[in-house]
Amino acid sequence: MTIDYRQLCKELFGTDDEKKLRAIAAKVSYNRGAGRKKKLNADDEKKIKAMLEKNISINEIAQELGTTRQLISRYVNTPPESNFTLRLIYMYRQFPCTNIDVDFISKKIKIQNRTNDIIHRAFGVVQNPGWEQFEEFLRFRCFGESRGNKKQILKELGISSYDTLQIIEKTQGRISDDDMWIKIKYYPRQVGI
Repeated sequence: MTIDYRQLCKELFGTDDEKKLRAIAAKVSYNRGAGRKKKLNADDEKKIKAMLEKNISINEIAQELGTTRQLISRYVNTPPESNFTLRLIYMYRQFPCTNIDVDFISKKIKIQNRTNDIIHRAFGVVQNPGWEQFEEFLRFRCFGESRGNKKQILKELGISSYDTLQIIEKTQGRISDDDMWIKIKYYPRQVGI
């Protein structure tokens, strides 16, 4: 059976004129989602920040902006300065609320609040907490040092002494009746910078 393509084009598209058929084809966009995703501009970065402050997930932000979750994460999760070797991300369920960058040698911390909700921020309304406030924050996310069965709990965690950071590494800083927890990321110290 021989197909008359000219007649078929007239039936399907209402024309057999090549220019008109090309114009129809150009209007139809076949997007399979592959290829390079769009770059983000300054307005997009402002939108991302505003959406994060409203506790909108990175997946939802990526869908809204028509890009990938990985690209949004790259804009949101910038690495700390070279002398900060630890980042604690204070989380509410799956939403990051505060980044805490720690420099143990200088005993300094820098924070970046990622939500406007002061209840879910690591240090509430405090914008520039000191080392003592950081240590108090760590103690708050652990069981009490004077707890009666402290030795048994430490043994179960595989820790030899009461060290708040080691306890948080094991427990993710989770405490009862609380949806807050801590994600920990280590960064290598950059020598010679």
